[in-house]
Amino acid sequence: MTNSILLSRLRNSEFIQFLTDYLAIIQEKDPAILQVKKQYDALATLQSNLEVLFKTAKGSDITDELIALDLRRDNAINGITALVAGYGYSPDAAVKQNSKLLADHLALFGTGIAKDNYQSETATLRNILADWTGKPELKAAITALNLTSLQTELEAANTAFAAKYLDRAKEVGSASPDTIKAKRLEADTAYYKLRDAIDAHFTLEDGAEPYASTINSVNALIDSYNNLLASRKSNAATNTTVPVTPVAQPVS
Repeated sequence: MTNSILLSRLRNSEFIQFLTDYLAIIQEKDPAILQVKKQYDALATLQSNLEVLFKTAKGSDITDELIALDLRRDNAINGITALVAGYGYSPDAAVKQNSKLLADHLALFGTGIAKDNYQSETATLRNILADWTGKPELKAAITALNLTSLQTELEAANTAFAAKYLDRAKEVGSASPDTIKAKRLEADTAYYKLRDAIDAHFTLEDGAEPYASTINSVNALIDSYNNLLASRKSNAATNTTVPVTPVAQPVS
């Protein structure tokens, strides 16, 4: 029969790894041959979900894709700002006037827009773009200075960044400790259902193969995790400081 283990004492990473190892043993023996495919599939799904949640919770909320999109919009706004400033030196009065109009407008939003935090930059760029499309004089200046393509690129990059940032926030929110705890409880139940099914077949088949070797392998795995838990408990006891009761000194 399968040895017992206190799953609740395993840390999240250990619990997920235990399930991964356990499922690998069952998979090697073939769940269909063991007549436990339904229980195996249920636990495998929960293990996969837990792994995704755990990685999300431990991972940074700044993904490579977010960084790339932020750089893309930074390049667009920095490019526009540089071109607007450059046109300010044009000998053409109309070009110079349009340059000043756009430069004065950008100045309203402060310097170093690309260095703002993610949320602030998103809002600032959205306001700038709204003015460029909603105010006729600014829209005309953008067109006159041939900045329309950069304006389109800036809008596309900022919109894509905002959408990805929201998706990431939802993802991280779904991986809250409470969610992981609830999913662990589901996985506990699924594990015991699979374990009990294998034990039942082991009993019915009077310990015949492939149940005997399956349980032997599983028990070896469980023993290794139980040793881990025992070692941790022993270390915790060793490191516990025992309070010393002060000895009363004689009164002189």
